[in-house]
Amino acid sequence: MQRSSTLQKISMAMLLSLSFILGTAALSASAHSNEIPLENFFKHAEFGDAAISPTGKYLAVTVPSGEQRNLAVLDISDPAAMSVSAAFQMRGEESPINVRWVNDERLIFTSVIQAGALEQPQGTGRIYAINADGSNKRQLYGTQPGSFVFRFMEIISLLPEEPDYILIQSWAHDRPQPIVERLNVDNARLNRVATSPLNRGFVMADQNNIVRFAMGTNDDMKPEFSWRPSEDAEWRNFSNEISEHLSPIGFDTSGEYVYMRSRDNEHLGLYQIKLATGEFEPLVPSENVEVDGIKLDASGNRVIAVRYHDGIPQWHSIENEAKEIVWLRQLEEMFAGNSVTINNWTRDGKRAMVTISSDVAPPEFFVLDTETPALRFLAAARPWIDPATMQPMQPISFETRDGITLHGYKTLPRGYTDGDAVPFVVFIHGGPHGPRDRWGFDGFVQAFAHHGFGVLQINFRGSGGYGVEFERSGYGEWGAKMQDDITDGTHWLIDEGYAKEDSVCIAGASYGGYSTLSGIVREPDLYACAWAFVGVYDLELIKETGDIPQQVSGQRYLDRVLGTDTEVLKERSPTNHVAKIKTPLFISHGAEDIRAHVDHYHLLKERLDEAGIEYEEMLVENEGHGFYRTENNVEMMTRVLAFMKKHTSAE
Repeated sequence: MQRSSTLQKISMAMLLSLSFILGTAALSASAHSNEIPLENFFKHAEFGDAAISPTGKYLAVTVPSGEQRNLAVLDISDPAAMSVSAAFQMRGEESPINVRWVNDERLIFTSVIQAGALEQPQGTGRIYAINADGSNKRQLYGTQPGSFVFRFMEIISLLPEEPDYILIQSWAHDRPQPIVERLNVDNARLNRVATSPLNRGFVMADQNNIVRFAMGTNDDMKPEFSWRPSEDAEWRNFSNEISEHLSPIGFDTSGEYVYMRSRDNEHLGLYQIKLATGEFEPLVPSENVEVDGIKLDASGNRVIAVRYHDGIPQWHSIENEAKEIVWLRQLEEMFAGNSVTINNWTRDGKRAMVTISSDVAPPEFFVLDTETPALRFLAAARPWIDPATMQPMQPISFETRDGITLHGYKTLPRGYTDGDAVPFVVFIHGGPHGPRDRWGFDGFVQAFAHHGFGVLQINFRGSGGYGVEFERSGYGEWGAKMQDDITDGTHWLIDEGYAKEDSVCIAGASYGGYSTLSGIVREPDLYACAWAFVGVYDLELIKETGDIPQQVSGQRYLDRVLGTDTEVLKERSPTNHVAKIKTPLFISHGAEDIRAHVDHYHLLKERLDEAGIEYEEMLVENEGHGFYRTENNVEMMTRVLAFMKKHTSAE
């Protein structure tokens, strides 16, 4: 289809801006030495969670500060002289997320606490607010730090017609039904609006900010749905016959339909449900992966696209003609090979905050001006990273011994020559149930590749993102079929001629540490070396120590994914089989780790010593589940790389 002259002008203006940016990057690349300091791969991002204000005058960003992040507001009205107009210093270990402008001068955000670099951030249930000039800085909602009373909230929507209010829903440990309230963002006053008719779930508001849909779970933990045609109408339930694994994400423009994403492997994708009849219709089906991102229109109320991460992330639109989608497609064409996200728009819809990132480039932030048209570079999350010196991630797939097709990524080392078999690291992700490996910049992967190692990442059965049945296929398979998947991927790598047979190392963190030890116990002659980081090594111990078994829900989770047969747990615990280890081993851990409790590290060491197995070790004080401090990651990777090079042919 022939482009219009307007689109040609858009592309030309943007390309001019882009050529300047790329030219600057090329100049910085020439200044780099051949050897990139390890520090560059592990320094914390300078900017994150960027949001442009409704007038386009301000930009709110999160910035690093010690072991947490804080908030800064930048005045970007003069591109040549950006300045900080306000800052919010967080308390304790909290960091800001979900930064949103509620009116021209005021913004809000929620906070999380992250116990370790590999730990899932935990929401605090608190909302904070600040004006662009730094005034009226306060906590709007939630308990005070140190309180043991559980209260949690979520922002449902902004209220454009009432710029001093937002709509929130909240939960409490002693109240099974969520309640909905209007929250004044200036003085923190609350007014109750609605109560969900269902337990243990959440509600959604329509395009007019009327709460009309609820999801919950019954006593058998099965999902239930309820809706009402108007604010004053009675709630009505409707039966769901398509899947037990649906998650509502928003109303359509008419308010007659709700969009839902499905994790059911037989019905992956995005569905449209007619509220009056309960009729389900697939809108954007998917064969392999779940919906993993949602794109809203400029108002922030209408779902216009969803993202699938099938190899490389791609946006699939619901409304092809929406102006936001037209701009997204133009940007994707310009930045081919990158992931493009339009984060938010100014109120007039003329400017937007854009993030560009890729497997070789951490996020960079731009302002899109649709009138000029132009794309103005604002900042890079990690400006010291030169994409030209990084190595691309290539999606791969292979078949396991029992006929399952698995997906993952292959990263070849710096200076790779086609046809060469090179040293490799099979790098295993943590979780394992829920997380997955994704296409995107990864400091550990790039550090390995820069130092002569290829990297293989496998989304083994049990990983998230490929449907609930695929995830559950890993339950009860720790150290069994899940480990076979890693072994099969390693053999595939060698058989395809990518990896040198005597120079493949196995490595991973958290569950990946468990899998690393299981790998060298089950396959003592396959790997040249092994590095296990903050791993769990004993399946009986994981049910006794750490933060997971402290809660009844955690105990049930462990019983579900590991099983309850004591003999099986013993058999699949690497600590009970260390005498089989012939592979050179390096173990590292954080002394304050309560997720993969440091007791695992000490027990493994004890068993290795008793068996007379040599190993290298690194225990770091004041670090938790994953190292947060740059200097600790640098020291660890310096030792790990030297260890791996010693036992392989990598240079």
